[in-house]
Amino acid sequence: MNKKLLAVAVSAALVVPAAAMAADAFVYGHAQVEVASYSDETPSGTPLASQGKDGVALEDNARGRLGVKASEDLGNGLKAIAQFEWRMKTDEGGGFTPRVSQVGLTGGFGTFVMGNLKSPYKYTGGVKYDPFVATALQARSNGGMSGKNLDPTGTGALGHHSFVSDLVAYASPKGPFTASIGYGPSEDDGLVVVDFKYSQGAIEAFVAYLDAGDRLVVIGPNDEYSAAKVGGQWKSGSHKISAQYEMIERDVGGAATDPTVLFLGYQMKMGKNTFALQYGDTDYDVSGMDNTTYMALGVIHKMSKTTRVFGGYRDTSDVESVVTVGLRKDFKS
Repeated sequence: MNKKLLAVAVSAALVVPAAAMAADAFVYGHAQVEVASYSDETPSGTPLASQGKDGVALEDNARGRLGVKASEDLGNGLKAIAQFEWRMKTDEGGGFTPRVSQVGLTGGFGTFVMGNLKSPYKYTGGVKYDPFVATALQARSNGGMSGKNLDPTGTGALGHHSFVSDLVAYASPKGPFTASIGYGPSEDDGLVVVDFKYSQGAIEAFVAYLDAGDRLVVIGPNDEYSAAKVGGQWKSGSHKISAQYEMIERDVGGAATDPTVLFLGYQMKMGKNTFALQYGDTDYDVSGMDNTTYMALGVIHKMSKTTRVFGGYRDTSDVESVVTVGLRKDFKS
């Protein structure tokens, strides 16, 4: 299928007139499937709902997606931008679960967007530091980064999963020092997320902060959630070392805890291969509850710029271990 037919087909699927696919718009996406063999490692007597996976599974781990981006040159260095992106289930078919949806302006002043947005907390360090993100080997929610396991909403939008809805955000222009801020202006919201980053040569360092504000009022009128993290990355030749430390404050239903999450990662490139070793530790700050430790070891082989195969092993203590191998194809019209 050539590019024109692909654009027309996607437009029809989205119930969008083909004429809307102008020259400044393009379609993109990812398709991925893994074959993963899980071993449940939860202690005897653990409730079924809390047990790890067990057996062989075919899955895409939320990597399958389809999106449309558009931009318009308004002159004087100013552009209007828009984007819609959906999750597509490569393993099962179907999807159209909303991911990013935004409209904004970008130029010499930076970028201003509104909609259902990527959180600076998630994408500063975070998933950018994990080459295994959206695979069975990933750190988030598996002991190496905060996710659905620590988010009171259960969506992971306050950690390293999902996206933040009803947000306005600003990101400064590119440079050694950058900053971004997002704010939820709606009533019973007030969510604030902000980050500051320094990146120059081989060194990167950052700090990020998120406060849920009144967004948890739907759970309980006095519930609170905030998180701060610091981290950085160092590169030298074919080697890369990443580190991140999260400090979370939760008060849900009157139970106040201060969990912490450590992530450490090492990557080495050899030709078309990237070898990665990662470690994590989650301290739940709950009496009688053991820390969850995370370890993953694997390799990613780039067959081309848009096609890769990967495989590896992950262990999340007292939950599960997994051996997996997968194939991913990216595309763009």
